[in-house]
Amino acid sequence: MTVDRKKIPETYGFTQVPFIYDSDDYNYLPGLYRSFDVGFLQPLFFKRQVLLKYDNYPGYRVQFASTTYGQIITDEDDYISFGINRHGNVVMWLGDVAKLPDSEQYYLRSENIASDHALGSEFYDGQIECVFTPRTKEDELFRLRSEFLDKSFKKCGVSLGHLEAAALDLALSFNPPVIDTPKERRHVADTLNKIYLESLDNGAFDRVVASLGAKSPGTGSLKRLQTILQTLAPKDDINKLMSPLYVLYDLRVAYSHLTSGSSSPHLPSVTARLGLANDASLQDIYAKLIDGLLVTFEGMGKVMETGSST
Repeated sequence: MTVDRKKIPETYGFTQVPFIYDSDDYNYLPGLYRSFDVGFLQPLFFKRQVLLKYDNYPGYRVQFASTTYGQIITDEDDYISFGINRHGNVVMWLGDVAKLPDSEQYYLRSENIASDHALGSEFYDGQIECVFTPRTKEDELFRLRSEFLDKSFKKCGVSLGHLEAAALDLALSFNPPVIDTPKERRHVADTLNKIYLESLDNGAFDRVVASLGAKSPGTGSLKRLQTILQTLAPKDDINKLMSPLYVLYDLRVAYSHLTSGSSSPHLPSVTARLGLANDASLQDIYAKLIDGLLVTFEGMGKVMETGSST
């Protein structure tokens, strides 16, 4: 005997926009059904690119708590939580999306995709299970980057960085180094540069420098960022605070032409500033650099919020 299930699709209202979703998710995935507000926690799935618009659209900001869990925040400080699942798709709740203006719902509908039923994520753990997994240092660093950009927007009125598709893809796929080879050294240095340096907006730095009435000692993004921070926190040692960012830049230069058996004249300067021996392993360099960047982004966020990095 064979039995074919006759699926009965359900719709839950909340919005007039015809979002694509599978009611089986709501009915069968644990923890979503509620006897009140039935359907509020119906999962909606979107292409990851949906986040890029809100990072660049007036009136909205994207803030990450980790690389896979965050919020879309409005200028009125309302927010919608989202997650990124193992397939790289964005997940939100139907009831949350219904709170947005119709025009924004129609935009979301244009990026709406069929359910892949993969709800297991930090988003699900935090929203449904009330379990917050300990952040890795990489997740914490990405969170602090996002927090710094959010605070800089509030302080300066412009975004000092972008949630570029490439930077987000790299952050989601990046893993700490396991092996120490010239290829892996290049990969680590290049990836961290793209996420934490190249995604910064040098043009925005220039505009903020001008608005502060300051004069930058150079045209590079790090020099302009340093000028902004020094102007906002004149009593702080901004050179020391930003040192890990310069080390990261020099690390990419050091490894850009590195081949098996070769060495770079830039590497001794990098290891010395990290307090390591010249022959330090990639794992040791990486660990020291990540710890330094954590302090840097946390301190830069404090400068934007309070005028001091301490």
